[in-house]
Amino acid sequence: MDRQLVTLTTDWGYRDFFAGKVKGKLHSYIPGVEVVDITHGIEPFKLYDAVFVVRNACLDFPPGTIHIIDVCSSQTAECPFVVVRYRDQYYICTDNGLPYSVFGEDASQAVVIDNINQEGDFFTFAASDLFCKVASLIAHGAELSDLGFPAERFVRITPYTNTPLPDGIKTFVAYIDAYGNADLNLSYEDFERERRGRPFKVMVQDQVLTEVVHSYVNARATGNNRAALLLTVSSTGLLQVAIRDGSAEQLLHLRAQDSVSIRFVGQ
Repeated sequence: MDRQLVTLTTDWGYRDFFAGKVKGKLHSYIPGVEVVDITHGIEPFKLYDAVFVVRNACLDFPPGTIHIIDVCSSQTAECPFVVVRYRDQYYICTDNGLPYSVFGEDASQAVVIDNINQEGDFFTFAASDLFCKVASLIAHGAELSDLGFPAERFVRITPYTNTPLPDGIKTFVAYIDAYGNADLNLSYEDFERERRGRPFKVMVQDQVLTEVVHSYVNARATGNNRAALLLTVSSTGLLQVAIRDGSAEQLLHLRAQDSVSIRFVGQ
């Protein structure tokens, strides 16, 4: 890369000074750095939302990119700060379940950050107090072994999983975006593999969807689908429940982890 890329994924919001402070330090530590805001709009402490965002936004950056992820970043003995190298990119974050959820079980390319002096006598803002310095060391050629000691394993969190049904799948809402569109925890590819050409019914609250449409403009009210909900495929590759020019979240009072049943009808 001609310029060092550093991304920020956080729950800081856009009201306070946090993003500006971290960007200022990154520009001071890494001349010519290009800082990319993935988002600062993750709801505070919503770790599963952070996992979803990192999976779908960070992995496609070029080799050498450094990612700072500051969500639920309170270090404990059980949840230390780590650097993970994955697909030739670097992820600076807390081992709070996010690395395990995004990268899997293999911690062989991860270190627990150690022997790097934090700034100041207080330690309330990890991204500013430590992560920026670690990013600078990586940008200037530090190896993982220079940053700490090998991580033995990642902290595991219990993932929400899909459940097979005799005639379908019980899945759940994995993520709700700012438009109120609900991504399900089921890829279109896996859906079609399980469907095998059969008719289907996707049951979301009291609504039933029976076709996958290719764009939001294809929504129409049919049967008990009074709100003109639609089932489509989002840019993540997951099935998505949405409303054209409206919010499925608000209409159906959806929340992340709400269950959704998919039934296949035999032919």
